[in-house]
Amino acid sequence: MNRYLILLPVFLLVFSQARPAPIPPHPDTLDPSCRQKAEQLLDEVLGFMEKNYYRRDEVSWTSLAARAKEQLRVAGSCDDAYSSISWCFRQLNEPHSFIMAPATAARYTGEDAPPPGPADLSDVVGEIKGEWLKDSIAYLTIPWISTTDSLICEHIADSLQSVIARLDSRNISRWIIDLRQNSGGNCWPMLAGIGPLLGDGIFGYFVGSGERIPIAYYDGSAFQGRHIRCQVSEDHGYRTRSSRKSIVVLTGRRTISAGEIVALAFKGRQQTCLIGQPTAGLTTANATYSLSDRSMLVLTVCQEADRTGRICEGSIQPDQLVAANIVSDDPARTAALTWLQSH
Repeated sequence: MNRYLILLPVFLLVFSQARPAPIPPHPDTLDPSCRQKAEQLLDEVLGFMEKNYYRRDEVSWTSLAARAKEQLRVAGSCDDAYSSISWCFRQLNEPHSFIMAPATAARYTGEDAPPPGPADLSDVVGEIKGEWLKDSIAYLTIPWISTTDSLICEHIADSLQSVIARLDSRNISRWIIDLRQNSGGNCWPMLAGIGPLLGDGIFGYFVGSGERIPIAYYDGSAFQGRHIRCQVSEDHGYRTRSSRKSIVVLTGRRTISAGEIVALAFKGRQQTCLIGQPTAGLTTANATYSLSDRSMLVLTVCQEADRTGRICEGSIQPDQLVAANIVSDDPARTAALTWLQSH
């Protein structure tokens, strides 16, 4: 089953790539039933890839399938089906697609466990931090989000808008949005939560297969085309007191995947400056596909474009390049303050 477009955290990508390639001692060692299940899984994945992968026209699928099945022929474990799939992505030089093991997929979707309570949210979402800085400048972090559970996503969007409303109680017109620790996940709660600062309208596109699907925010809801992907629990989203806002977005190498789409959403906005380091470069969008063994294929299906329609290739470059040290003096944050005080 195909799920909606999501962008997933880097720790899952690292997990999927960390599995070593199979080096079995002898060929044809798998139990026949085990081999059949592994080949079925590989066939499923290759079928989804051939139909939906965003660079599918550049791939010789017959050759790739034959070579991948040769990987399985010499496999020493049923789990080597996952290694064969990862091997396919390496052959395609595809860094953003991966296979998610059944237990990890179940945790991500929340299908096999009750929703975590407030004390457990640290397992699925990073820190949301808001504070006032000098000269009535507000500072806000946007967290990574490792879940698609609708209730949790709504809660996260509510939390972000609540922090924005609290900060805005001082009639703030200058904002710093820090994405430097946003390692990705599900972009939709991020976009719904940050909507009051983005403002209503289209701020990006998914581009692929001859289509250009808008990414937008309207009154508390984040949209993919005409479909709401996440919304706040109130009837209406929060609206800032000041309609004219100067915004700095801080980026870095740990601004990854979904974090990058948030950065891209602000790219080209008036009175906005991106400051810091280039982002990680996973600026493509993934869709998820449930597989027969309850694992999940996370497959890159399209590219991303900014609000002008310009496709992003690789890392998002900041408007102002600043050293990456955030432990001591944090030069990027200092540069953000300087820029805001002059705008």
